[in-house]
Amino acid sequence: MRQQPLAADQRAGLQPAKQSPGKGAAKRARSPTAEMPDFVEPQLCQASERAPSGDNWVHEIKLDGYRIQMRVEDGKVSLKTRKALDWTEKFPEIAEAAAKLPDLIIDGEVIAPNANDHPDFSALQAALSDGDTSDLIYFAFDLLFEDGEDLRKLPLTERKKRLEAVLAKHARAKASPLRYVAHFNADGADMLASARSAGLEGIISKQPDAPYRSGRGSGWLKIKARPAHEVVIGAWTSNKGKFSSLMVGVHRDGHLAYTGNVGTGYGAETVSRIMPALKAAAAATSPFSGKNPPKGGPEIHWLKPELVAEIEFAGWTSDGNVRQAAFKGLRQDKPASEVRGEIVRTDPPDLEHGGNGKMPAQRVTRTRGNAGTAVLGITISNPDKALWPDDGDGKPVTKRDLADYFAEVGDWMLPHIRGRPCSIVRAPDGIGGQQFFQRHVMQGGSEFFSSVKLSGERKPYVQIDRIEGLIAAAQSGGVELHPWNCAPDKITTPGRLIFDLDPAPDVGFDEVIEAAKAMRERLEQIGFTTFCKTTGGKGLHVVTPLKSGAREAVSWKEAKAFAQAVCMQMASDHADKYLLNMSKQQRKGKIFLDYLRNDTMSTAVAVLSPRARPGATVSMPLTWAQLKTGLDPKKFTLRSAPDLMRRSKAWDGYDDAAVSLKAILKKLGQ
Repeated sequence: MRQQPLAADQRAGLQPAKQSPGKGAAKRARSPTAEMPDFVEPQLCQASERAPSGDNWVHEIKLDGYRIQMRVEDGKVSLKTRKALDWTEKFPEIAEAAAKLPDLIIDGEVIAPNANDHPDFSALQAALSDGDTSDLIYFAFDLLFEDGEDLRKLPLTERKKRLEAVLAKHARAKASPLRYVAHFNADGADMLASARSAGLEGIISKQPDAPYRSGRGSGWLKIKARPAHEVVIGAWTSNKGKFSSLMVGVHRDGHLAYTGNVGTGYGAETVSRIMPALKAAAAATSPFSGKNPPKGGPEIHWLKPELVAEIEFAGWTSDGNVRQAAFKGLRQDKPASEVRGEIVRTDPPDLEHGGNGKMPAQRVTRTRGNAGTAVLGITISNPDKALWPDDGDGKPVTKRDLADYFAEVGDWMLPHIRGRPCSIVRAPDGIGGQQFFQRHVMQGGSEFFSSVKLSGERKPYVQIDRIEGLIAAAQSGGVELHPWNCAPDKITTPGRLIFDLDPAPDVGFDEVIEAAKAMRERLEQIGFTTFCKTTGGKGLHVVTPLKSGAREAVSWKEAKAFAQAVCMQMASDHADKYLLNMSKQQRKGKIFLDYLRNDTMSTAVAVLSPRARPGATVSMPLTWAQLKTGLDPKKFTLRSAPDLMRRSKAWDGYDDAAVSLKAILKKLGQ
């Protein structure tokens, strides 16, 4: 039997509220018969950041499904969405069970339970897509009409008492898909904490003595453990022809404003389900306008602004974009034209007493429970463990900080990691403890890591292809990521050249900057487009992307030989500054030009990867304009990088800048 998903709250000491024997307990005089409307505009919740407390509030678990109004008359059932769309045929088992009820109108939610019997919106989408709705459950939380009586003017607790009695009488079978939603007389903050601990979406707080009021008002508040929102899909992106992410927006000031990319939450089955809808909505031009609309490109596929997605995210950035957004599913119950940036109540009335006072807001950006903190749904055990002593601000950088960082910069990192084996420097006890290099998939390792087999190798190598994999790396204490430099999904083909400029301890960073500019000049004279990043230490990487198609691909031997030749020529021209020998004795006062990154299985620290060094520095992508005298690479840290990246154009156009090394070798006569 499916259990109502409230057990976690009951285990935490929260018990459903007992119905008061006073108001409504005495036998009521039956009101004159009221004609039951075809549909009642639903009462809607106002979003709030703070859970209310006090006797003037009761609380229900927030259900992650489709809001459905059930109407039964003479055994005929209709199930309608909050916009009055008739979805009766979508839920045949629920409709069949509802036919046994007396004439009534119920307000409720259809959900799909997951393995923990918690509502799962993605599972609901899958059930509707596959036509397998046998496990869906209708949770009833309000009764608006019953046997010719309009109950909307009655207090909430009276309506719910009568609802519970109706279901107890007519939906008693254990296998019935109809369930009653209990409410709790509890402290709002405790209730929210319990829901969060159980991994539930949040709570709904309601005024127990209030009538049912159609439309949005302050009598019902929704408080989410992790923010969710509806967004309009304006485009989807691809990477080498494969689905990568959604570009989304909301309506603001009469136009569709771009609010960012949703780059995670997609399994293979999810992509296969949404792709037909995406292709059917294809458009020739961008639907976004207003401030900073995204530019197009060969991997951006514009859409008509008619598809609505439900996303989960960590909040809004200062410029109105979503942070750490994860896809939950397509919504068919709300028109795209009505999707607007939701105003969250940050300065609510006195929630304890229902007056007009004000309370400070409390923002929740993570799901937190007894086992740890969940980031994008992945539990981070021992989240407060310090991995770095500080980030230059005197505060330790924790596992939770690392996971949050990867979630924030994942969209920038993944194009340079995805499809390539990736070695992980792990420091489970912090950078001051033991460190080890993980290259291979380990038994019992994360399901969010991909694996790749190399011919002749017995053990598969770790590969990180999604943001969840980055979070899993953080959970394992992965403080550095070092991908191979092959082309995505082509282990034997070079995908980029990396020139590592590694200075001796007595060489200043300004000299390294000059070396990078000199390397850029050499490479661009030959025909390459170059990019630059810090190494997270005192060095710099000059990177040039390579074409890897069948006609342009070169061997690792050719790539390494070319990189070596460039470095040899540069060292020969300026022997007082550069050398190719890594001997510490010979490097004094010079910069080692390391070309050895350009070989099979050789790695280089990833773009935006942290380093296991004091200060939690990262390998920061830079524009060439940023590379000027006085630049301090230590300012690029795990805490500073996300905000800097939001304002940066570093490495824009990287994928379009790939050149054919084979053509250049031919031009050079090699």
